[in-house]
Amino acid sequence: MWADYYSAYLDLIKPCHLSNAVSSVGSMGRHATGEFRERISHFCCGRTLLRLSGPRTWLCLLATLGIGSTLWAEDVDPEDWIPPAARENPKYDWMQLTSGEWLKGEFSHMYEDSVVFDSDILGELTIGWGDVKRVRFRNPMGVRLDDRTVHYDTIRMLDGDITLESSEETVPKSQVVSITPVYKTEWSRWELEGKVAFDFQSGNTDETRYTTTLSATRRTVSTRFNGDYIGNYTKTDGDETANNHRASSNFDYFFDERLFIRAIDAEYYRDRFQNINTQVTVGAGVGYKFIDTSKLDWEIQFGPAYQYTEFAQVPAGSDRTVSSPAIVLSSTLGWDITADLDYTLNYQGTLTNRESGLYSQHIVSSLDYELTSVFDVFLMLQLDRVEEPQQRADGSTPRKNDLTVSVGLGIDI
Repeated sequence: MWADYYSAYLDLIKPCHLSNAVSSVGSMGRHATGEFRERISHFCCGRTLLRLSGPRTWLCLLATLGIGSTLWAEDVDPEDWIPPAARENPKYDWMQLTSGEWLKGEFSHMYEDSVVFDSDILGELTIGWGDVKRVRFRNPMGVRLDDRTVHYDTIRMLDGDITLESSEETVPKSQVVSITPVYKTEWSRWELEGKVAFDFQSGNTDETRYTTTLSATRRTVSTRFNGDYIGNYTKTDGDETANNHRASSNFDYFFDERLFIRAIDAEYYRDRFQNINTQVTVGAGVGYKFIDTSKLDWEIQFGPAYQYTEFAQVPAGSDRTVSSPAIVLSSTLGWDITADLDYTLNYQGTLTNRESGLYSQHIVSSLDYELTSVFDVFLMLQLDRVEEPQQRADGSTPRKNDLTVSVGLGIDI
């Protein structure tokens, strides 16, 4: 009997073109109820219904109405559509781009108008904040606004607005300085980067040369910590011809999206070929971001400092140690040329008294090409200059400039 009813239902569909009616309902949405009813009326009262009678007629009618009402209820504007898993799976963050595409993974942070989003398949992605339309966060987040307030709350983001659920306060995303998850582990707050360039030559000249850089950055909603190391070593025919090391760290507190205070700025430097056995500089200052976009950012820092220097050699009767008040000016430029090619330029200048060298400059320029989400290759130029180097014990004076060019492999974690 049920087989007969099913066959009768199929017979009904063919002459009445039910598939066309359903298609029309899907495209017209809730505003198409009048036409939908007209099609159902035609379906019920037309010539096809007259071919059937009794239970078969009512079964087909109920089945048709059930399908139509289901499609009608589930009809959603494409702009408002959300992946079903985004509503059902709280283990992931879901982010929709302005293009309509959806990403599933972990919302790492939003900082400097860029979102870092980690996908299991696509890897770590960096996306412009302006290209993000909607985010469904699985955990509470820390949100810093440009009025210097910080909110820790469950938040929603839709069409450029951020809503804090506890207070139902809504702010435009243009006023958001940074977003970080509240329940992240300490390890996940860090970004680590290392670079190694190694060169070996044997024959008429035996030479070993390497350059190593390490960088660690820790970010929260309001603060940033940086730690950096760079070292160069060269040995030619058994004699050292270069051996210098520079380690620095600083801690910044952001008042708003662009202005920050550098609470501590410390650096250790050693280069015996520049006749510097130990040099320590400690200071503080303020900084400002002059350019802050998803592709280009540029900031400068400026402040007072104190510098202590111990020279490797000095002429007879001269002091090996000197100290001086100092002024430190530094600049950091970052440019995402393409999705895989990045350029950075770091500059630091330190003004001291003449005994300490008068004016010292340190410049690092690096071009990095991303091979994978972890590995990249780089071309790096380093320039160190001391305006008035200290004489050695034999009366000779080190050259003012030291230039190093390196090509090697980098690792990002």
